[in-house]
Amino acid sequence: MRCLGFNKRYNLILWIFFGAVMLGFATARLGFLDLGPNGMFCRQAGPGECFWLGDKLYKIGMYLHLACILPCSIIAVFQFLPKIRHQALIVHRINGYLVLLLLIGGVTGALIITRHAFGGEVSTQVVSGTVSVVTLVSAFLAYYNIKRLQIDQHRKWMLRTMFYMGSIITTRLFMGISLPIIGGSQKYDTVWDCDQLMWTAKAEDVAAFYPECLGNETMRVVVPASFDRAETVGSILRLSFGVGFWLAFVVHAFGVEIYIRLTAGESERLRRVSYEKQVEAGISPAGSAGTTSDRFGDGRKWTPLATADGDF
Repeated sequence: MRCLGFNKRYNLILWIFFGAVMLGFATARLGFLDLGPNGMFCRQAGPGECFWLGDKLYKIGMYLHLACILPCSIIAVFQFLPKIRHQALIVHRINGYLVLLLLIGGVTGALIITRHAFGGEVSTQVVSGTVSVVTLVSAFLAYYNIKRLQIDQHRKWMLRTMFYMGSIITTRLFMGISLPIIGGSQKYDTVWDCDQLMWTAKAEDVAAFYPECLGNETMRVVVPASFDRAETVGSILRLSFGVGFWLAFVVHAFGVEIYIRLTAGESERLRRVSYEKQVEAGISPAGSAGTTSDRFGDGRKWTPLATADGDF
């Protein structure tokens, strides 16, 4: 524990657990960078998902997203390692800039592909856009606060950034829960473009269940969500992804705020450190830079001596 710089055992446990999950998830998907028809991405993607790789813009967006967000997720884990922060600050800073740049690229790619990813359902587009924006905004607020030497706020916003990013992992868990519910109910449908449907489904299935598509690939047809055929399984995945992503994001958003509240002592300690560094740098009012409002509602400056009420 000490060799990694941790003073509290629960911090080490949390870092190992969440870090291992993030590292494992991102590392296992590095093979997805092969977007060829026989590549790992197409072998593991849902039915019909690789169809849009024929669109040049979509393929660029997918590659940009994967090539940026996967290494970003891997190196971001080490930003929370105390040993690096305390004894290799230059590494922490350079790594932080890399995380921010890669996150920008990853979010840009995600926004490009969201129109077609998992069918481009409205729920999917909205949640993808929401998570992308709040993650990027949180990262920029973390950057802004550290430039203002407000370390306690930097910590909070970086925690939020990582938890928002990690919601895509928990999405898989909620998808796994919702798949049998949606598929087993036989009450849900999605709409497919005929050209994508004909690329995904067997020719005999298209003729039997979607004759409208024959000779008219510009049409759109209703495909039931069930476990019967490839395209119907694709419908389940389309519906469950939006549901799972929203649930995961809500859980992560609440979870990180609970953790921040439970570790108020660490926030207070870092605010004291911020105060000292801001005094040295000549920032006024010291201790209340960045996104931190001043300590008192009547305009008095915050100082380390005025913290006995535990208001943070």
